[in-house]
Amino acid sequence: MFGLFKKTSWKIEGKTKDFFQQIFAQLPEEFQFLTVGLNNGLYKRFSVNHAMKGHFYSIGFDPSQSDKSMVKGKQFHLENILIKQKAQTYPLNMTIYDGLWIGFEFEKKISDFADFQIDLSSIRKNKNKFTKDKKIEKLIHGLKCDLLDLNNLGEFELDNKLYYQIKDLDDGNYLAIDRNGQVYGLIHDPYKIELINKSVRQFVSDVNSGKFDFDNYITKENGYA
Repeated sequence: MFGLFKKTSWKIEGKTKDFFQQIFAQLPEEFQFLTVGLNNGLYKRFSVNHAMKGHFYSIGFDPSQSDKSMVKGKQFHLENILIKQKAQTYPLNMTIYDGLWIGFEFEKKISDFADFQIDLSSIRKNKNKFTKDKKIEKLIHGLKCDLLDLNNLGEFELDNKLYYQIKDLDDGNYLAIDRNGQVYGLIHDPYKIELINKSVRQFVSDVNSGKFDFDNYITKENGYA
């Protein structure tokens, strides 16, 4: 259980940014919004997606840019981008949701790649894998908060219950909602899952007004003043 909260997050800069810049630059014109977002600093970091089995990563982005970069309904998977190095081929699959790059699947460490080739001969745009959860969408409909990630709700399961991440607090700590719209703190050390607010709408209001403070929550175990 503790492994779930292990810190596995990296900034998109330096070699990592160069890696994706090279790939995005070779994609067809319809996908060049990815290059624009990357160059503008929209995409800040990538983290292991604990909700998925395998080599899946979620993308964290600059909340001050994400709202204006969103395109509702623009969602698909880009599959079979082939990365070749030293006679080996590694497929890269990417997920786009509402016009934002929210995740990818790749089995090798990006830092292992230097001189590589990109093969787009098998690339495929797949729109069939998205199934909207109407109940979760209804819970967050109309909510806005620059300090929370309400556009990319990563789903994962803990103790046989589904949660949807709304904030990465770093160091393996998260804030998430359940299917009833209640807000929980998922804390790494000591491990605990605690109810913070019974209403995600009230919680968003408290964050926007400054009534709830993230730093206080981590350091004092109570985010409310």
